[in-house]
Amino acid sequence: MVALLRRSPLLTVRALAALGLVLSLLVACSPSAPDEQTPTTTAGPDARTVGVTALLDSWTAALRSDDEAALRELIDSDADPGFADREIARAQALRGLPLSDFGYEITPGPETPVPVDRADALAATEVWAPNVALRYAWADADIGSTSRDIALVVARRGDTWRLVSDADLPQYGRTTWRGPWDFGPVVTERVATGSTTSLVVGHEAQRAFIDDLAAELPSAVAAVTEFAGLGWSRRAVLTVTGSDAEFISAADGFTSTDVAASTIADPVRGGLVTGQRIVFGPTAPDRLTDSTRRTVLRHELTHVAMRAVTGEDAPLWMLEGFADYSGYRGSGLSFDEIAPTLAAVVRAAGPPRVLPEDSDFAAGGSRGSIAYESAWSVASFVADRFGEPVLRQLYDRFAAGPTDPTVTDSVFSATLGFGTVDFLAQWGQWVAEQAAGQS
Repeated sequence: MVALLRRSPLLTVRALAALGLVLSLLVACSPSAPDEQTPTTTAGPDARTVGVTALLDSWTAALRSDDEAALRELIDSDADPGFADREIARAQALRGLPLSDFGYEITPGPETPVPVDRADALAATEVWAPNVALRYAWADADIGSTSRDIALVVARRGDTWRLVSDADLPQYGRTTWRGPWDFGPVVTERVATGSTTSLVVGHEAQRAFIDDLAAELPSAVAAVTEFAGLGWSRRAVLTVTGSDAEFISAADGFTSTDVAASTIADPVRGGLVTGQRIVFGPTAPDRLTDSTRRTVLRHELTHVAMRAVTGEDAPLWMLEGFADYSGYRGSGLSFDEIAPTLAAVVRAAGPPRVLPEDSDFAAGGSRGSIAYESAWSVASFVADRFGEPVLRQLYDRFAAGPTDPTVTDSVFSATLGFGTVDFLAQWGQWVAEQAAGQS
């Protein structure tokens, strides 16, 4: 069903609230006698960064080696007791995973104030909330490392820095990204996709669905490559989530729990696309049939394949229509089976006269269904009348984005030989013919 094919956020933007530059909170270890004025000393910026970087390196090593004793030693004595338990569980879940990179690092950016009540309760020499990111990559399946933000608080007692918390700091717009290893033991399945390696990641409870996706991946990658071309890595990382919380985290918050799958990626830099993930929601195993699983997977893989040439402001009717066309390509399904809502509306009220707006795709209900089905029909019309190579040319030109009526008209004219008015008329007539059962 086309309702299962939702907007896939192509660009991961983890914007932080504008915080301003603030000093970290410095708290004296103990009160001085009334007749003494003992100044609180702090490590200089260089020493502080060096000290916390060493702490992050030790944290990484303890997690990767599943060293419970080392982890407990790295956690501050006044930290929430549950923090140590969660770190130990994370280390156990990370054990044996095929990660080519995994580590924490300080990143540039304005400092975040530590909540006063938290700093006072710690009574440490210094409390700091540095900008920290988790950098990681799956072996063979990722072409480079990706980074995700961590809302970390650390404390110094004397010369020793320790971990206090990685809980969200919502009042400052700081959140901690949670990976699959934060939601229980992880299972992975490597899949040969041509000359490359793809990976399906999930949990034992989703094993059957993981196996189904792994079995479907080679043919899906081949089909998308045949349609979209060779200009992509021809590999993918699929994440199968077991809860709404994991789904939202895995998709960096850019999804809704009522969709089956979502695709995310880091911003494109120098033609290199990192952090691409096709994320399946917890309801996907139950709501996807063999046919719709095939369609959804190819749809999302098409977003992966086209990410490097897709701009942030490209029109959704082109992006989603192209991906839907790829998803349904070769399925043998009829117009009414793929676009039942659109077909019914056309038979009752006549053909479409305008292209879908971006806002239509997020509207849900019949409005959202009509948007996706209309977008698919645009791509299908172009492929039927002009051929798939022309559809690909149209995508490349529109995907550069952004567009306005003048740009849209010029792209249609340059690609098809006529402008927007004629395109809408011919597309509408084609849709009416399909809805009427004419070929």
